[in-house]
Amino acid sequence: MATQLDLPTVLFLQKTSYIAGAVTLSYLRLTSTESRGVGLLAASFLVLAAGATLAGYAELYPALYGALSLINIALAVLGYCLLSLAFVLISNPARTFNLWLIFVPAVGTLVAGLITDFHLNNTYRAATFTLLGCLTMAAAAGIVYRDASHEPLPIRKLVAGILAASSLLSLIMGTEFSFHTFPLLGVVDGFSLMILSKFVLAIAIVIFINERQHVAIKNLADRDPLTGLYNRRSFNAKAPSEPQQGDAVLFLDIDHFKQLNDRFGHAIGDQVLSMMARAVQSILPTSALLARQGGEEFVVFLPASVGDAVLHAERIRKTVADLRFPTIGSDLTVTTSVGIARAVHQEDTLSDLCREADRALYLAKARGRNRVCDADREQA
Repeated sequence: MATQLDLPTVLFLQKTSYIAGAVTLSYLRLTSTESRGVGLLAASFLVLAAGATLAGYAELYPALYGALSLINIALAVLGYCLLSLAFVLISNPARTFNLWLIFVPAVGTLVAGLITDFHLNNTYRAATFTLLGCLTMAAAAGIVYRDASHEPLPIRKLVAGILAASSLLSLIMGTEFSFHTFPLLGVVDGFSLMILSKFVLAIAIVIFINERQHVAIKNLADRDPLTGLYNRRSFNAKAPSEPQQGDAVLFLDIDHFKQLNDRFGHAIGDQVLSMMARAVQSILPTSALLARQGGEEFVVFLPASVGDAVLHAERIRKTVADLRFPTIGSDLTVTTSVGIARAVHQEDTLSDLCREADRALYLAKARGRNRVCDADREQA
């Protein structure tokens, strides 16, 4: 079908695809809270559309051909640099970047054109445009894929794959333009595929942002906003409702936490909770599940495979007691009481273990606090 179209029509469709993508991305930028980099991507599409428009005018007005061609290739360089930076920021919104540096390659292209007049040669200009697209999209594909280590969104592989495929397409076209022979892709077919890739990229970015927002909303529902730990609802959903024999539940309570709040204020109390949560999380086995029950209470699920629950509980108790809070400006010592319950019968449920661990926690507090009590070994 692509070979039935003439080149001017395909170039017009390319410009239209850039504008359509820019409109879609601009709407996403205005309506999404997770949209850093999306505005830059929309801007890159508009810059590339402007470059394509000037390329058409250069053919219509021979007297302006030199100036328009130089501006066209400079806009192409700027557009692809904006595009690659946009994907870098979309992939990881926490990145920082000096936006003004993105104009350096475009300015360098203008200077090179004024000195060498390379832009007057269609082959050189087309090769520069496509090979630059190859490099920038390959770099963006690598960054998007690599960032999956800290944000494993399913759409990442698709976006990285589309960018990599677009990079390969640009490499093929750039090589063919350089040698002025087109054994793999004709000019019309190549530009038609570039149009398709831009549409697909715009759609993929919409999905990308939606997935990120979905994860953020899910985290709000599943996580305690202060400590970042799972909340009680998530704990009940993630811990097995019918524990295996030897699985254990630990209930933790910060001793005299109300007095700490009354003495130092709730902001300091929040700091203590956050530091304790991080400290406890850091010493637990990866298969354990730590959650905040509410207030100063925490709950841990320990599978039988991690070993003796009493040893883990004592390690938690000592870790909390060893914590120091230098920003408070006081020699503050925080301790915790721990109650343990294990699954010993096949019919034991998670609710049974939680109830017994709560009873053991009550015993630890009643017997002086800063201690571990085991529901299986100690009675009221």
